[in-house]
Amino acid sequence: MAVNNMQITDIYQLLNSIHTQATGRSAIAPTNTGEFVSMATTTLAAGTEPVYNALMDTIGRTIFSVRPYDSKFDITRSTEEFGAIRRKISYADKPLQGASDTFAPVDGATVDPWTINKADVLEMRYYGSAVYRDSTTIFEDQIKTAFESPAQLGEFVSGQMTHMSNKWEQWREEQNRATVANFIGAKNAASNGIIHLLTEYNTLTGLSLTAQTVYQPDNLADFFRWVRARINTLSREMSERTGLYQVQVAGKLINRHTPAADQRIYLRADALDIIDAMVNTTTYHDEPLSYADVRGVTYWQSIQNPDQIDVTPSVINASGVVSTGAAQSISNIFGVMFDKDAIASNVYMYRIANTHLNPKGLYYNTWLNARFQYLNDLTEKGIILLLD
Repeated sequence: MAVNNMQITDIYQLLNSIHTQATGRSAIAPTNTGEFVSMATTTLAAGTEPVYNALMDTIGRTIFSVRPYDSKFDITRSTEEFGAIRRKISYADKPLQGASDTFAPVDGATVDPWTINKADVLEMRYYGSAVYRDSTTIFEDQIKTAFESPAQLGEFVSGQMTHMSNKWEQWREEQNRATVANFIGAKNAASNGIIHLLTEYNTLTGLSLTAQTVYQPDNLADFFRWVRARINTLSREMSERTGLYQVQVAGKLINRHTPAADQRIYLRADALDIIDAMVNTTTYHDEPLSYADVRGVTYWQSIQNPDQIDVTPSVINASGVVSTGAAQSISNIFGVMFDKDAIASNVYMYRIANTHLNPKGLYYNTWLNARFQYLNDLTEKGIILLLD
């Protein structure tokens, strides 16, 4: 969904690419986020049931290897909050209206309180969606020989449903992850709100630390104490009503503020671990960080390259028009801070339905269908923290 449109986009190929990167089955790759002690063996000398050819006839104890998975990167909003076509109306600041008439009255003149001063508004719209579709086949009789009882067969089918749900949760997480990656890429393309932590620290201290040497024992604790203080300062700046850290649309002076309760801060999880172990233990503060909603991120796009993204993001120009921007390959991403309205996603028309039993084949299919919507708003406050 590189450009806003009303089309419903089938993005299964993009989803597959994102999935293989996120799960470590492929290295990080350019991704168009703007578009969207017992060794196990697979064989045993025993008979197998005729459907899967992977389940043997009942022998010994059966373990169903499945557990529920809850998605991370929870930026999801309800349909009521998001809407099929969402619009945001912002109010631009205008100059004050000249000198006061209160203390300089003129004989024979009147003071006109009826001068019209229309509100200067900016309306932005978000629309478009992408499709998610998945299914699994349930057999009535064919695999009964692989189980000891109807209850065990029921447990197998329940495991199928849990697995289907887990896939859904992971896809949802990965698309939210990609939505955050698009925001990082778009902010970088706009050169807006980019904070180079090491550059600032080296300038302040006269040191010459790199993304590698900063983790040396003599450097680590002092640097991350400073990082904690720097992020607190940035958080406070985001709460001020200014034009900082947001893209401005030409002719519309939009000043925004993001209270701490509305700030979302995603930081590399390993950095949070270091802060907790090396910083908090030597201060009077027990909490990991003293500001807004802070969450750890294990990786931004690919688990093999946890601090990198390689995306072609949707961007917005000075006229407020959405387009596909230049490819953004960014390393040393430490974190992202943003207003809760700057990054959001929505799932709607989510439905699980079963087909009728096929009377000849004795099976039925369970289908999961849903639509995704993703939102980035660069006119809201957002900061990208780089370890360079």
